[in-house]
Amino acid sequence: MTNEKILEIYIAQSENVRYLSKIIVEMQRDIKVAIRNSKDFQVEVKTKMLALLYSTWSEAQFIQLVYTENGFSISEIGKIISRKNSGGISEGWEYMIDLAFQEFGDISKNIDLLNRKQKIIGLIRLHIRKSITLRNKIAHGQWKIALNSESTDINLELTREINQLDYVEICKKIKIHEYFGLIVRDLIQSPKKGFHNRYWNHVCELEQYIENTKGFSLTAAKTLLRKKMRR
Repeated sequence: MTNEKILEIYIAQSENVRYLSKIIVEMQRDIKVAIRNSKDFQVEVKTKMLALLYSTWSEAQFIQLVYTENGFSISEIGKIISRKNSGGISEGWEYMIDLAFQEFGDISKNIDLLNRKQKIIGLIRLHIRKSITLRNKIAHGQWKIALNSESTDINLELTREINQLDYVEICKKIKIHEYFGLIVRDLIQSPKKGFHNRYWNHVCELEQYIENTKGFSLTAAKTLLRKKMRR
């Protein structure tokens, strides 16, 4: 692989990310219309489609970040892709973050950098890993009842989670992932300048968003949207 090929893949994957972002916006609009019209079955089905889209968009962004211009070396890209293929997308995310922080040298005694790394890994585990598991079940046709990994029994916990997928919570995860993407892009492209200067701004905006939307639920969204419809 050459640097020219890395740029070519980055440009192509950026187009994929933009395209998926547009589809997500359209799906969100469709779900709002279904909520206003009390089409509960449509809300349920399209919410599962949105969950699938979210994880697909997340994975597309992962590849985009791996190939970010002036980011990882050719050998590092190969290692990240290999780790993702062997251990799954969430392990690929964590390995990519590990490599990115190596640009700072030994961070074992740098509390600030250790906290930043822990924060980013925590976002992956909280907002990406579980979504990938549910995405895989939906992608394999398990839209109502989830099976175990060997397809020899029913997975009751994942079945419950699939049927409790919440449009509002997925929208929150998408927004959180957008902040996450900004943080990781700075980390890869400009670890000692952009990441250093903008990290806390991004984190503060992210935490403010989480705080502001803490009480907003699907029930609240239904009430708000249906009230607007009656006006």
